[in-house]
Amino acid sequence: MIEPQLEDIDIKEMKTQDDDEVKELNNNKVLRVNHQAADEDYKYNRLDMDRGHLFPCSYAPDDDAKRSTFTLTNAVPQERSFNGGSWRRMECKVRDALELNCKKNNKIEAYVVTGAVPSFNNTLKERVNIPDLMWTAYCCYNNNLKQWVAQAHWGENQKEDKGKKLPSNTLVDLYNILNQLYPGGDVQVFPDQCPTADIPRALPLRDGDVYDHCVYDDDCVCSSVGVKGYYLPVVLVSVLVMMM
Repeated sequence: MIEPQLEDIDIKEMKTQDDDEVKELNNNKVLRVNHQAADEDYKYNRLDMDRGHLFPCSYAPDDDAKRSTFTLTNAVPQERSFNGGSWRRMECKVRDALELNCKKNNKIEAYVVTGAVPSFNNTLKERVNIPDLMWTAYCCYNNNLKQWVAQAHWGENQKEDKGKKLPSNTLVDLYNILNQLYPGGDVQVFPDQCPTADIPRALPLRDGDVYDHCVYDDDCVCSSVGVKGYYLPVVLVSVLVMMM
């Protein structure tokens, strides 16, 4: 899906390029996209690149919100084995962590930030930047511990061996990585109350390694075994960071 507003098409909701309403406003032609990625950028790209979600559809609280994640402005080119491997398992792990550690009045409240570090000259069909590295982090107030908790994950956007996992890291680890990639900067993802150092050992996990309890169905839903199809009730704030 594309965002018609970015192409000066007077349609409020996201559409496909060849949607009848879009074609009618474009003299019955498939819209040429100039200000965002397009479907043809990903088709037959010969680089094994997927449309990699920034905000995962599996985090959406309902079907409408889930569909809204399928815009090409919410995607970057991700190497197929990475997107469907360690990155996907990490998204499921974070989802479990939010369910277990970030609830208030039985609803999830958390800040989730995802970023894509652009490459210097690696592009998809000479149009769309292929990121070198993907990262994500979350921060929330843990009612059981009575304190703010935070975790971060990142991985290189490249082919990887089957079964690879991305470890949990602290925010200071993430800041160190990003400050190396953006020299002279002073990266800070969250407000000061979010801890940058040690990950509290008291954070509950489901039977040890939550990776082993993540399954996916054909509708992109990441869920724990026994509660298949269950969505996150609320993600309070999500910010998507993508530099092209």
